[in-house]
Amino acid sequence: MLPDGMEIEQDGQVATCRIEMSEVTHLEMQEMIDECMQIMRHDNIRNFVFDLSHVEFLASSCIGALVSFLQDLEHVKGKIALANCKENVSFLFKVTRLDSVFAIYDDVQDAIASL
Repeated sequence: MLPDGMEIEQDGQVATCRIEMSEVTHLEMQEMIDECMQIMRHDNIRNFVFDLSHVEFLASSCIGALVSFLQDLEHVKGKIALANCKENVSFLFKVTRLDSVFAIYDDVQDAIASL
């Protein structure tokens, strides 16, 4: 079960993961990713959009969890797109150079369209 402030919505072959929390811990992100893995296995969905519009702080271990999930998805030709990143979160991806690994979009619709 997902923590309060997190939800996953499936639309066709894309799952949108909404995080409506200002801070995300590693445990919370791991619970979200575990749920995504279940969706991937049971519903054959391979593309995921993470809507981070409310997230002000993302622990670096959360990024590690996203990278690990992306590696799992690559085995099934899946993708992750990030949407609505606030400045602090966007900076974290830039400084770690992971903005070249994760596609980052201004809104969820653009992210979905890219997948």
